[in-house]
Amino acid sequence: MRIVYIHQHFNFPWESGWQRPWQFARRLARAGHEVTVICGGREKMHQELEGVTIRRLAAPYENSMIFQQRVRSFISFMTQACYHAARVRADVVFASSTPLTTAVPGMIASRLRRVPFVFEVRDLWPEAPVALGFLKNPLTIRVAEQLEKLAYRSADHIIALSPGMEAGIRRVRPQARTTVVPNASDVENFAAGRRQRSEIRAELGWAPEETVLFYAGSFGVTYDLPWLIHLAGQLKNRGQKVRVVAFGEGSDSQKCRRIAVRYGLAPQQVLPGKIPRTQIERMLPAADFAVSTLVDSPALEINSLNKVFDALAAARPVLFNHAGWLPEMLAEHGAGWQLSRSPEEAAGQLISKIDSGEIDWHKASAAALDLAETAFDRDLLFRRLLRVLESVVPASAASPSARSEPVG
Repeated sequence: MRIVYIHQHFNFPWESGWQRPWQFARRLARAGHEVTVICGGREKMHQELEGVTIRRLAAPYENSMIFQQRVRSFISFMTQACYHAARVRADVVFASSTPLTTAVPGMIASRLRRVPFVFEVRDLWPEAPVALGFLKNPLTIRVAEQLEKLAYRSADHIIALSPGMEAGIRRVRPQARTTVVPNASDVENFAAGRRQRSEIRAELGWAPEETVLFYAGSFGVTYDLPWLIHLAGQLKNRGQKVRVVAFGEGSDSQKCRRIAVRYGLAPQQVLPGKIPRTQIERMLPAADFAVSTLVDSPALEINSLNKVFDALAAARPVLFNHAGWLPEMLAEHGAGWQLSRSPEEAAGQLISKIDSGEIDWHKASAAALDLAETAFDRDLLFRRLLRVLESVVPASAASPSARSEPVG
């Protein structure tokens, strides 16, 4: 197949940020398909990597942007991507939100090339931004709702990143053909870190008796990073040998640094900034727990949080400050615990769970890795994605050899 893959937020393997688009694109190429990725970034770039053609368009985007700046970035990428996607020969067009506007170049390229369109929904737009108060203008909401309906109606198949998102799609278009392909665990990428855990921990200066809580991701307002820094301060005040490290940047970065200073924490130690994906794969297995935080909103509880799947691949149990399908699943398997939204109460809960033995760290680590390997392994979910793409493309274009080609 010739696949045009439209995804505004694409990261190379050496960059920070999530790797879903890259990991799926390289596997598609390895399976014998011709893949062209059209994505956004700070500067225009054309690159060939592992058989994937990557066309990066100049459409800068940062989590620290205010809403109006984000909208300008979305529109800039949408207009450029419409032109570029329509010029690439394709057997199928695969577009991934967010933002919802990535559906527009997908629909246009699909129509002009007379090929199937597969749409991936990573967030329910405009439902989520309306619920969070980011989108308030009635006219804008109406336009977004109409675009959502058009995207779902135009798609030959829709991929949802969680069961909750699939349910949201069906509320808008009950007859939609849907498949859930959540974020994935790159088990092999974390293997070296798991094997060398003690050595890496010593190199980082994390003492054997310390309990290390690890966060890596966005510091955007929806992620409630201040909760984690307050938790770190509460644990420090109680004399606990707990180290919190939060890697990332975003609109809440300065607020988090001010909170750290207020508790007498060294901001450069608690908040070291962004690190490349390869460093996360190396460092996360050396921690004791991964942390997932969100502001209190049901609209976010259906999210497919990449940091959770990384934690599973690293064999790290997860501490949550929120509800949702992921905390429920990990709790059921003994690989995660939900703490109070009050940092003071959460500190007490964590200390109690550790001191009482309620958290059996070795069993929890084994349970996390088992979930990664049996339910969320990247190759397993790639094969699900590939079946969706093959199902919408005529047999003459979807080569049978792609079904049996190794993808590991």
